[in-house]
Amino acid sequence: MISSAGSASIGFESKNCSRSPSSFTPDDSNLAKTNNSEFSFVSFGWRVFVLLASAAALIGPTSCSRSPTPTANSAPVAPRWTWESYPVTGKMRLGVLPCRVVPRAFQTINSPFTGLLHISVDRPQTNLPAGFVWGEFEPKQHLAESNALAEAKARLDEKERLLLELELPKQKVKDAKDIDELQRQIAYVEVLRTNQALAGLLAGLMPVKEHSVTSETLERSKVELGLLEKHHGYLQATNMLALGVDTQLARTELEHRQLEFERLSSQATLKIPFACQLSISFQLAEGVADYPVNSGQELAVLRDLSIIHLRTILSDPSWSTLPTDKLKAVISLPDGSRLEAPFAFSHLEKIQMREDTAYYFQFPANRAAAAARLMGTDVYCELWLDLPERVRVVPKFALVLNQPSAFQGRRWNEGVAQISPGARVLVEGQTDLAITLPNASAKNEPADK
Repeated sequence: MISSAGSASIGFESKNCSRSPSSFTPDDSNLAKTNNSEFSFVSFGWRVFVLLASAAALIGPTSCSRSPTPTANSAPVAPRWTWESYPVTGKMRLGVLPCRVVPRAFQTINSPFTGLLHISVDRPQTNLPAGFVWGEFEPKQHLAESNALAEAKARLDEKERLLLELELPKQKVKDAKDIDELQRQIAYVEVLRTNQALAGLLAGLMPVKEHSVTSETLERSKVELGLLEKHHGYLQATNMLALGVDTQLARTELEHRQLEFERLSSQATLKIPFACQLSISFQLAEGVADYPVNSGQELAVLRDLSIIHLRTILSDPSWSTLPTDKLKAVISLPDGSRLEAPFAFSHLEKIQMREDTAYYFQFPANRAAAAARLMGTDVYCELWLDLPERVRVVPKFALVLNQPSAFQGRRWNEGVAQISPGARVLVEGQTDLAITLPNASAKNEPADK
């Protein structure tokens, strides 16, 4: 027991403690000289003393003064905030938005009829000029109807020509003769009525019967003469109704048939309205040109690839107040290159029973071919804004991490003003803030490119 205590004291002395329990170790020769009663009492006391000394030796190292040393789990000290950590710039990234690459014009062609479609292309996708006829419904039936209309028009034209060149002149001559004959008869009757004595002598010489020399006959002859003259006048005006033939009605019916044929022909003939890329929507077979289709079936899609647009909807409504001529969209390609598209126009569109303003950005002509490869894909683009003045673009997370209390229950502009009096937020992006400082030190620094 004593020896163990001594060894413990030696072990604790190696830890630079000021105490040592070895100085209290008793002498074994003195214990042997005492009597049994004294030895039992002393032995018990020394045992208690040794135990207390050992406990003091164990507790001693914990009360030693030591210099504090940093541990691996201790939190690092936050660096001092400085605006110079963020360079001055004249532009900022507002955010990353989902967008879609779309052509200048997009048109879907659906079948207006149920029938046989004859197509003039042998590839599912090809570029065609404006006015090219790439498909036609029932071409044989269409040709037969066209020939029938042409023949009907030719017959009507021939009939009108015969009436104008033969029937009309013949009727004019006949009417002229009848008018002259009737005029002579009227003149003879008037002479005979005034000279009754000569009526018997001239009855054989004049083409007038004796019993016809009456006033009623004279009036009837005059009425007949007026009708002949009026009829002759209609013939002189080339009025076909005077001949009892209504060619105008036949021509009106023919024109109505022609208009109906042209309407159906325009629907049955599929023509390219503008220079574009044609994409057939159904499967083509080699060597086959006629395909049965149903009414309303999608036949093809026309895309005008002369101009490529990038369409997106702003996620933050406040960005709609920014100057659009300062906006541009950027797409990063897998090879590391970037496609930039400045703002082109905005359009109010109805999407899922609500109206949203879609923003369109136009790629330059020299990058349209590269952008066309992304046609019909959903990509993510960066929305950039050219700022009217040079600012420092600071991440929101860095501001909150540096001084959390400044932004608790406050707006970004109020929190920034608390960090640096006089500073203000010029533009707020998705993750960054464009901050202007009151001092003029930022104006002297060059803007980053």
